[in-house]
Amino acid sequence: MFYDRVRRVSRPFLFAGVLTALTFVGAIWALSRADASGSLGGALALASLGIALATLVRVQLPDAPRIGARAAAARRRHTIVNGIAVILLYGAIVAGMQSVAAGGLWACQSWPWCVPADGAATVTLLHRGAAALATLIAAVSAWQLWRTQQSRLLRVGAGSAVGLILGGHLLGAGMALGLTSTAWRIGHLAVGIAGWGALVVLTAVLTRAPYHWQRSDTDERGASDRVLLSGRPSLLKDYISLTKPGVISLLIFTTITSMYITPAGVPELGLVLWTALGGWLMAAGSHALNCYFDRDVDVQMGRTSRRPIPSGRIPAWHAAVLGVVLGVIATAVLLSFVNWVAAALALAGLFYYVVIYTIALKRHSTQNIVIGGGAGAFPPLVGWAAVTGDVAPAALLLWVIIFYWTPPHFWALALIRQVDYARAGIPMLPVIVGDAETKRQIVLYSIMMVALTLLPLAFGMLGLSYTIAAALLGAIFIGYAVRLMHATAPQAPWGLYKYSLLYLALLFAAMVVDRVAFA
Repeated sequence: MFYDRVRRVSRPFLFAGVLTALTFVGAIWALSRADASGSLGGALALASLGIALATLVRVQLPDAPRIGARAAAARRRHTIVNGIAVILLYGAIVAGMQSVAAGGLWACQSWPWCVPADGAATVTLLHRGAAALATLIAAVSAWQLWRTQQSRLLRVGAGSAVGLILGGHLLGAGMALGLTSTAWRIGHLAVGIAGWGALVVLTAVLTRAPYHWQRSDTDERGASDRVLLSGRPSLLKDYISLTKPGVISLLIFTTITSMYITPAGVPELGLVLWTALGGWLMAAGSHALNCYFDRDVDVQMGRTSRRPIPSGRIPAWHAAVLGVVLGVIATAVLLSFVNWVAAALALAGLFYYVVIYTIALKRHSTQNIVIGGGAGAFPPLVGWAAVTGDVAPAALLLWVIIFYWTPPHFWALALIRQVDYARAGIPMLPVIVGDAETKRQIVLYSIMMVALTLLPLAFGMLGLSYTIAAALLGAIFIGYAVRLMHATAPQAPWGLYKYSLLYLALLFAAMVVDRVAFA
């Protein structure tokens, strides 16, 4: 029964609360010491170990049903993601203590962003950035746990952790805006540590609690072992799916990060938001048009046959109208609130993706991905132009990096889905030349891409910290590509495909860190 499970894990939660309280007491004591961040860092590290061990020891679920491979993989991803959030929040708390000790709180009195005038302000920005990223990760994880209707224990734990972390953000904003009394500072620290402790407990519980991939309407236990019923999606979800929101996220990330590495310095937050909105709408419109033009091949592929148009839930012309309307709105937003260069580049990206890739190349050439990859490389140009009003050679280098990143990324997926592409008559490289040659091309393009990522140092565009990060990330990328070349398992390309998404995000994040923190 669910009550029995809650009772079995109540003690580790209680013990975690005690450890968190003790850590907080130690943090208050550390406030008066010169090595405040070091003292707190050590206390948090020991507390996290104690919380995790206590949770793992006490969480006993012998009656939990055996879960399948997909559910186990999903649970493992959730555990890793929440673990990353724990590490980021740990770093944020320690950096916050260091910031207060160095006077960074008073050197950075705007929120959420300020122009770093000295090292103390830079530490404050690192504190806020790490906390924001941890919050975003934890919130997405919590949303997924609630969306899939996982056990109440996991949902409440995730919601509580996110709530505490958001509360810490509000208190931190108050400090930045002038509420710097000792009580307010202690409250901010207490809520932050409590949110961190809740994340540690949730991460540990995730390693033991059952995770359910599909709903079981005949569940005899009566526990909440269900996820979102995979029935007919709502009409709103169908229209949203036409815009491929998952794909857009990485595009917008490269847009925003490119805005922070221009010679013009840190952009205003309003400009960033308007540029992101315009870019999001333009990408959404291009994807809707892609769904319209690909409707005949989508119905022949298992991966895409359940989309709204092939399945008959939405008329094809709706996608065309949606794409045009979104493109017009995006252009108006960029022209009104950004500049005409960014608007023109965003429109060029839509034209490139819809006309050059979807209509001209996808069905007629094995170079569809090689040439068509330029469509996904437009977002950094849009971000750069939004800040500077032009397109410099450095911005073109960002375009080229993504241009060379696209083939190994997409060919890895094509290796997995080549049966679908063959059935639909799409001349993807694996379908035409076979697996061996495709894998060799992946290695070659990966090497060229990594070489290009090291050029910003030579051109004086970015510094040593970025170059080190690019070299390490690139070495891992090439390692995945070489391993794939010698692999025979049908699912082997998944490793490279998934890492390629993380690689691009981390690469552009490293650019921002190098420019903002080490410039």
